[in-house]
Amino acid sequence: MLYRRKKLGGKPVRPPTILSELLDEYGNFARRVRDLAEETILEQRLYIARFLEAQPFSTPAELFASLNTMRVQRFVFKYAENHGKGSLRWLQASLRSFLRFCYYQGYVSCDLSAAVPAFRSWRLSSVPKGIDDAKITLLLKSIDSRESRVRLRDLAIIHLLATYGVRGIQIRRLRFDDIHWAKDHIHFRAVKGGRAVVQHLTQQVGSSLLAYIRDERPNSTPHLEVFLTSRPPFHPFRKSGSLSGVIARRLREINVELPEGVSRGTHSFRHAFARRLTGKIPLKYIADMLGHRDLSSTFIYSKVDFIALREAALPWPEEAE
Repeated sequence: MLYRRKKLGGKPVRPPTILSELLDEYGNFARRVRDLAEETILEQRLYIARFLEAQPFSTPAELFASLNTMRVQRFVFKYAENHGKGSLRWLQASLRSFLRFCYYQGYVSCDLSAAVPAFRSWRLSSVPKGIDDAKITLLLKSIDSRESRVRLRDLAIIHLLATYGVRGIQIRRLRFDDIHWAKDHIHFRAVKGGRAVVQHLTQQVGSSLLAYIRDERPNSTPHLEVFLTSRPPFHPFRKSGSLSGVIARRLREINVELPEGVSRGTHSFRHAFARRLTGKIPLKYIADMLGHRDLSSTFIYSKVDFIALREAALPWPEEAE
């Protein structure tokens, strides 16, 4: 039974009639009541939409009438089987916020946000897995030889990811004034409480950026971000999954299968970058290049330096005669 909370004037809240209206109403709530950033709202809508699309209901009224703890938990557990920790964290936060919104608006009779299960994640408990260098080379060659509307854009994006190991959000936020052609360096803005990263602008990266900006990037746009969408109205990538979608699509085109646990998105290049340097330069330098403010965030990559770990291992004690 649909529950409707009355407003101060006594008039009940009118629930939306279609799921897209429900998403729009949640977006307005997140903006007006919770004061969330637009980028966060767009990201949360993406994950809430995944939850709604997985439900066997076509209207909000049907959803509200059948929403319960078991339905919420079943979806989250199923999602966790096929997605990484980062995606799962986004889903948990988005779904909790959405369920609180449904209760706040009076669409359901109880707050189901507590029904979203929590998963323990032990720090340094896993080994980071990245795409191997041979597959990166294969991917770059395939894009360079394939005719497409966004060939130069995708080529430049992957060159940046593979060369510098920066986050996808830093690629999305890269602006023209971050590229210092005369000084041969490139600046990536700080994100997630980390440090900004300043790197040497390699000839390969500079050439791929210049080719995209000169020959493929739309000219009639006020945006200062370097990378734009391929269809009008042209604008910067707004969602975190946008660049990962580009990578996944390019991998599908050449039928490349990645090992289990390796992301098909931008983060696999970050892991590959750190793994490539581990054991060759001090961990502090790797932390600086990754933009880590806390060195402990970089310790996870020391686990992939198997040669150093082997040398550090104590000899097995001989049995006393």
